[in-house]
Amino acid sequence: MVRIGAFRSGHDLRTREAGVDVLIVLPHLTVGGAERVTILLAGELIDRGFRVHVAVFRCIGGFRDSIDPRIPVHQVGGAGSVKAVLPLARLIRRLRPKALMGVMVTPNLAICLARRLSCRRPRIVLTEHNQVDRNAAYFASGAYGLIRWVYPLADCIVCVSEGVRQSLIAFSGVDIRRTTVIHNPIISPEILEKAAARCDHPWLEEPSVPVVLAVGRLTAAKDYPMLLRAFAVLHRRRPARMIVLGDGPEREWLAATASELGIADDVDLRGFEPNPYSYMARASVFALSSAWEGFPTVLVEALACGAPVVATDCRSGPREILCDGVLGPLVPVGDHEAFADALVQVLDHPSERESRMARGAHFSVSRATDAYQRVLFGDER
Repeated sequence: MVRIGAFRSGHDLRTREAGVDVLIVLPHLTVGGAERVTILLAGELIDRGFRVHVAVFRCIGGFRDSIDPRIPVHQVGGAGSVKAVLPLARLIRRLRPKALMGVMVTPNLAICLARRLSCRRPRIVLTEHNQVDRNAAYFASGAYGLIRWVYPLADCIVCVSEGVRQSLIAFSGVDIRRTTVIHNPIISPEILEKAAARCDHPWLEEPSVPVVLAVGRLTAAKDYPMLLRAFAVLHRRRPARMIVLGDGPEREWLAATASELGIADDVDLRGFEPNPYSYMARASVFALSSAWEGFPTVLVEALACGAPVVATDCRSGPREILCDGVLGPLVPVGDHEAFADALVQVLDHPSERESRMARGAHFSVSRATDAYQRVLFGDER
C-alpha cells in the first residue's frame, strides 16, 4: 500500500489519521465525470472541516494533480475489487473512518467486503454514476453479478439521477428504501472563473463560423460516430466546425470516420483539455450524443457556462437536466438526421442564456455536499 499524498503537518501521521471522517474509494484517477465530481465533493468536505482520505486501486490518470493537497491518497493495489479487499481492510483498521464511500461498481463491492474483514463498523455509502444494466451488458464483467448480493450490506446507495436508481433496482432488486437520489456536485466558483479565462483556439475567435463542441471520453457510450454523421449533415447545409475535447480508445477510429465523411478539415479531435469551460463559454452549441449516461456532468457544466445545448434523450440524466427539453432539444438516441436538425434549430434560435446558466447553477457543489453530508454523517455538523 503506497501513500501518494499526506497532510501538510509536522505531527505524527498516525495521530492525524485517528478518527478519519470519511474514506472515499475510487478505481483510479482517470479523467471522467464520476472522478471529477468526487474530487470536487472531497474538497468541499475538507473546507467544511471534515477529515477526508482517498484510496485508489491504481494511481493513474489525469486527475492525480487535481486532488486537494490536504487530502492524503492511498494506493491499495490491484486493478479490481478482489485484489483491493485485503489492503482496504488493513487501511480501514488503521484509519478508523466513520464512513466509507465507494465510487462506481468495483470500489462499491470492495468496501462492502473490506468492512467485514476489518472488524470495524463504519457507515457505508455507495454511489452509482451510470446505468447499471447497460454497463453490465457492455463490460461483461463478473463484478456486476455480485451487486445483488453485496449492495444490501451498504447503509445507503446514492444514485446520481432517478434514471440510475430505476436501473439499479431493476437490475439488482435492491430495496428502494436503501437508495436516494443526489444530483452530482458540479458547479463551483472555480468553474465559472475558468469559463472566463482566455481560450486560444483560433476557431472560437471567428464568430462568423459556428462551432459545435463535444466533451467526454472517446468511448462507445458517448456515440461520437453518430455525432460525426450529424455534423456531416450540418456541414453540408452551412459552414461549421466541431471541436471534441477528450481522449479514449476510439480516437483513431473517429479520426478515420471524419476523413471518410469528408469533414476532417473541420473537426478537431483535440484530446484532453484541462480547462474545457473556456471552450463551453464560447461554443455556438454544445452537443451531447451519448447512447447512455448516468448523469452527464458536462451537460450541466455547458449550461452553467452559458452554452446552448442539444442532447440525446438517453437513459438517464439529459431529460432531468434540460427540464423535459425546455432548455435544449432532446433527440432520439442514434438518430443523426434528427440531431443535425436540432443543431440547426439551436444555432438559429438558442434558448435564453440566463435560463441556461441558472439551471446549471442549480447543481452546485455546495448544494450536493449538503445532501452527501447528511447521508454520510447524519446531522452532526
